[in-house]
Amino acid sequence: MENQKTLIPLPPFFVDNDVTTGRINEFASKKNLMLSQAIGKPDTKSIWYSKAHITQLLDEIERANGDGLRMYFGTYESGHRFEGQTCLLMYATRAVRQGSHTIHSDVIPEHEHDFADRSSIARDFSEQVDSDPEKERGFNFGSPCPPLCD
Repeated sequence: MENQKTLIPLPPFFVDNDVTTGRINEFASKKNLMLSQAIGKPDTKSIWYSKAHITQLLDEIERANGDGLRMYFGTYESGHRFEGQTCLLMYATRAVRQGSHTIHSDVIPEHEHDFADRSSIARDFSEQVDSDPEKERGFNFGSPCPPLCD
């Protein structure tokens, strides 16, 4: 008897390759070009994250009793290896009712009750781009391209 795999439908957020490629090209030819000119070098056009990173991020969302993830665009500070380049910074979010509305509030690790205890435990930075734990917060450990393109 053959092993049969159960087909799983595509997720509802699926965007086909033509749309994805079009949006990437639109960004590269307009916004990325302007950003690169503004900083005087090629700006970030993509950021790669390992499966382990994504899994740990999902674990953090669960640990925080979160409901999602918010991504912010940021810029690496002066003196950083990727100075001036665009970066992504991520926060788990937690649903909070305000009257009849639900908002998705950022979960700031330093504001969590167990932060002092958790931050006192040594972390494994072996898979990270920048291994200085004092410089990186907000789960910002992707590999920006350029310069780390593959």
